[in-house]
Amino acid sequence: MTKHNVSHTKRKCLMDLRGRLIPDYSLETTVDQPLVYRPAVTWRCQRCGKLPIRGPCTCGKRCYYCRHCLIFGKIRTCDRLVTDPRPLDAVQPDAHAALRLTDDQQRIADAIVRTIDRRDRLLVHAVCGAGKTPMLFPGIERALQTNQRVLIATPRADVVRELTRHLKQAFQHANIVSLFGGSTDRLLLGDITISTTHQLIHYRACFDAVFIDEVDAFPYRSDRTLHRYVRQASSSESSLILLSATPSFWDRRLPTVRLMRRYHGVPLPVPRLHLPYTKADVVTWLQIHSGKSRLIFVPEVSMLDVWQAYLREHQLESGTVHAADPDRVAKVAHFRTTTGILLTTTILERGVTLVDVQVAVLDADRSFSDAALVQISGRVGRSADFPNGDVVFFANDRSDAMYQAIDQIKRANREGCP
Repeated sequence: MTKHNVSHTKRKCLMDLRGRLIPDYSLETTVDQPLVYRPAVTWRCQRCGKLPIRGPCTCGKRCYYCRHCLIFGKIRTCDRLVTDPRPLDAVQPDAHAALRLTDDQQRIADAIVRTIDRRDRLLVHAVCGAGKTPMLFPGIERALQTNQRVLIATPRADVVRELTRHLKQAFQHANIVSLFGGSTDRLLLGDITISTTHQLIHYRACFDAVFIDEVDAFPYRSDRTLHRYVRQASSSESSLILLSATPSFWDRRLPTVRLMRRYHGVPLPVPRLHLPYTKADVVTWLQIHSGKSRLIFVPEVSMLDVWQAYLREHQLESGTVHAADPDRVAKVAHFRTTTGILLTTTILERGVTLVDVQVAVLDADRSFSDAALVQISGRVGRSADFPNGDVVFFANDRSDAMYQAIDQIKRANREGCP
């Protein structure tokens, strides 16, 4: 779909329905504003922007089709994309619940409000556990009061669920839509829309205040197509606020506000190095912290069952969770209420707040980036009631990522000292 020239008061939302209308959305053609149909694939895919390939088609011809966005449904030259050109409904104003922000958090919140007023761009560089989510609320409130539709995008579905829970508690009258794979809100549009970046492929020029949380996370950081989705979903005069604890060099070119101190004022736990290590060392660490929640990160899914079986041999029961686990939401919810052991991949490196958890990274010298290790370390000490904890990197070799992660945390602690 080519980019439309639309004003702020007459915005458009593309829905990838291949020419077939869903009655729930009431997209009836009107005399003044008929639905707009366009070829789905020309010299490039009009949905994701990638170059198509040619192959046999059910229409009897050899059509071009896009294999890059097949997960959203196959589209070909003979298919169409439909756009509803009618103005979107007015945004319902809403005020957030009462907040108690620190002076540093209020400084960041004020900068976000100014950015939304100016339709500008901003990078919020804040350490893990700084309390980024509450700092968004004043900006979201200002956007809703000025008829601006809000988008909060993040690369991970688990983060979408976590943010949705916080936003629904803070804004109880706004229409909040949550979009991720398997979501019941698919293709809906709310006053506040919380979405994985992948789901934005369905929208065009819909959102006026855009927040991208965990902008450094995989796959958003390395997939330029996802950046395209965000640009297409944003209106021509939208504001953009990026949130990250480990921003890239390119993100740092934006106007930046920094918060290098957690809301409770206690420094970030600095990871310990344990190298070389044996499996017995890991068992000893688990026994030292018995009675507390223990989160163990491994570099590969295949290692989960191996470690679970080994721990069981030593009378230590544990659970496992990874990205393809259909029960991962229930498992994480159960882990919050226990003092057990959970083996995980990097799926839990960010977006999950756990109380009084101790963290170990196995084979930290393999496959873990410095940003991932910083985020993993940030799972510890997030609660004001339990601001301290143990983070240990078990490794059999040294890696640049481990030392860079420790250096970043130490520098943040120095900058965050009062």
